[in-house]
Amino acid sequence: MPSTLNLSPRVLAAAEDLPLLANTIVEGFLDGLHRSPFLGYSTDFSAYRAYTQGDNLRHIDWKVWARTDELYVKQFEDDTNLRCQIYLDTSASMDFGSGDANKYDYGRLLAAVLAQLMVKQRDGPGLILFGPESRQALPAQASRHQAAEIFALLARTPAAGLTELGPGLFGVVQTFTRRGLAVVISDFFTADETSLELLRQLHAHRQEVIVFHLLAPEELDLPYRGEFIMQDSESAEEVEVNTDDFRREYGRQLQAFCDRLREECVRLEIDYQRVRTDEPLDRALIAYLDRRMAV
Repeated sequence: MPSTLNLSPRVLAAAEDLPLLANTIVEGFLDGLHRSPFLGYSTDFSAYRAYTQGDNLRHIDWKVWARTDELYVKQFEDDTNLRCQIYLDTSASMDFGSGDANKYDYGRLLAAVLAQLMVKQRDGPGLILFGPESRQALPAQASRHQAAEIFALLARTPAAGLTELGPGLFGVVQTFTRRGLAVVISDFFTADETSLELLRQLHAHRQEVIVFHLLAPEELDLPYRGEFIMQDSESAEEVEVNTDDFRREYGRQLQAFCDRLREECVRLEIDYQRVRTDEPLDRALIAYLDRRMAV
């Protein structure tokens, strides 16, 4: 499927009409799905699912059957309405990556587009910000105005401070008594395992979870050569590094870090997606829709 999401993430912070921007991206993405092998999504109703014996034949989409030789059943608002919480990491470590590959710009755009897509599917998106402070910025709500409020908040929230996950954030999670969907967007750079504890808490409270682990190309490829002074973006601690000597060990440690996060997600039955921020959003959105269809 050709990408339809090549708009610059930095547009998010500057656009005056964020609802129009997000809607344009979502409409382009859905149009691409309809013209691709990824059938099963619509803007006219909430979703499709595979036909099972006993389903009402009136809800079968015969046009899809004619194209695919597979039976899909339309699901309407009463069948699929779901509360979807978007967790966005706003710590200083997210403000890394050159140009359009900046992790925080990418994460904000992903959050905005997901919110618009959720509204399109008549789900109720909510926004939870975590960094130096954790708060439920906007409770999940199925409202046509909800996406616009999320866009406005994303546009005025900078990335700053330490990644501190603790009682404040976990207290928000504990208020969720109804089964829902949680989307966590973060680089997961914490000094301890509190980011993993967030995933455990979400799992314990019966939330279906998808993780988007954002990494900038510079973090994955380490394109630097020679001597550098590296500074921690959250603590400001500096260390001298010879990148040529450190490259192999750095790659090993980064892979171990990613493997540890992925293994914990597998153990908790969480969908883990590692995302390079120089890639279009299409793959992330398809992963979200796949998870949404399974709820």
